[in-house]
Amino acid sequence: MKIGFIGTGIMGYQMAKRLLGNQNEIFVFNRTKEKALPLLSMGAKWCESPALLSQHCQLVLSMVSNDDALNDISAKILPNLPKDGVHVDCSTVSGTLTGNLEMIYKKGNRIFLHSPVLGSFPQAESGTLLLFVGGDHTTAQAITPVLKAFGNHIWYFEKAGQASCTKLILNSFIAGMALTLIQGLMLATKSGISGNMILNILEHSAMNAPMFQTKGKSILERNFTPRFFVENLLKDVNLMIDAAEKAQSPAHIAKISKVILENAVGMGLAKEDYIALAKVIEQESGSIIS
Repeated sequence: MKIGFIGTGIMGYQMAKRLLGNQNEIFVFNRTKEKALPLLSMGAKWCESPALLSQHCQLVLSMVSNDDALNDISAKILPNLPKDGVHVDCSTVSGTLTGNLEMIYKKGNRIFLHSPVLGSFPQAESGTLLLFVGGDHTTAQAITPVLKAFGNHIWYFEKAGQASCTKLILNSFIAGMALTLIQGLMLATKSGISGNMILNILEHSAMNAPMFQTKGKSILERNFTPRFFVENLLKDVNLMIDAAEKAQSPAHIAKISKVILENAVGMGLAKEDYIALAKVIEQESGSIIS
């Protein structure tokens, strides 16, 4: 199958690489060509624009940074896709945008699906992402063999916007869990209690979560190597708040998370891993978590 992939950043690179591993003919585009060069050395074919890429492919996947980027590439993909061609976006963006794109593509005799993914670099590399596919059910089922290159756990939704909302809900859990973890570890530090002991207790409790263990250890080791940027989590929390307001659903925790994330960006932490939120709390408390 000829498949196009647009956006070869941290996540998109690994996803496109897995498609190459499944013996598909892959065409790629990224704003910065250098990020796609390893894929080209593995057999992917470079296209100079989303428009040119779409002319080659019946199926185009994308992983971009925000609503503006998706809007921009969609305007180039839609008129160049073959009739009945499919664009599957995997980015974390607003349900308002994906819902609109679903209708616009349908009017143009093309199909838009939204399939955001849950997981980070290791899951993208190993093909164990969780996928939420929203849109035309028949099309979603038809491309499932391709999507399974990214992960075997797939949930289907009637509308593209529902898949988008699901991803925002889950990313709001990331923010809430991270801040709960940091808050607890800081109080432990202030009280003379070992952070490792708190993590060990959690590990043996019904409250344990892999995220608590991996990110807790990262905080204690001062390892803020980015897997998911602070600025991206802030973007997602803002989208969560917007979605909640449209649905007339409270978003109190998301609004608290937003304030701390904005403080982190103000401290110059935008490109660090979201667990660098610990530095905001440490600055407020005058202590380093240990």
